[in-house]
Amino acid sequence: MKKHQEHIVCVKSEKVAHRKNGFVDYQLNNEDLMLGQRFSLERDEDFRQLLPISIFTYQGKVWAYERTSKGGESRLHNKIAVAVGGHWDLEDLVVENSIIDLEKSLRKATARELEEEIVLSSNIVKTYELSKKICADDTEVDRVHMAVVYVHELDGEGIESAEEQLKAVGFVHPRELLSSDYNLEAWARIICEILTD
Repeated sequence: MKKHQEHIVCVKSEKVAHRKNGFVDYQLNNEDLMLGQRFSLERDEDFRQLLPISIFTYQGKVWAYERTSKGGESRLHNKIAVAVGGHWDLEDLVVENSIIDLEKSLRKATARELEEEIVLSSNIVKTYELSKKICADDTEVDRVHMAVVYVHELDGEGIESAEEQLKAVGFVHPRELLSSDYNLEAWARIICEILTD
């Protein structure tokens, strides 16, 4: 049996062809949404799998973690990440009168991923979405994904990983992550650049 048989949400890559510096100014809309089998999409650069992802900040710092070799995606092992989240699954779609409710579906996917990946003991005091989507071409993984990024400001440092393949680094200033020897994922670098802008 093939791994990753589940169906997930994606868009055609041609819809985001005007990307620049790892970001794309693109408004997600129902017309562009497509479903595909994850197994097929993982190596098909004609499509971008959509990932709602979350980053957590506290007093100007961002929560970072390392992806260990226990994780399933070997292409990301030992890299530092600042976003949690994952694929937008078919079961996350909220449908009313045969029409996908985009906002509710994204919220549902985000909540599911956060429940799977982290344990929060601090409160979220503010949440906002970055106006642009991450749409990088740095690696094989980047070239088949696009991210909707939510920033959650916390009232403390109470956050930990719920998955053994994610090893917490803690809260670090984005400038420090960019300027030191951290082995950053492309998306972490892009997010840190935006946060220091």
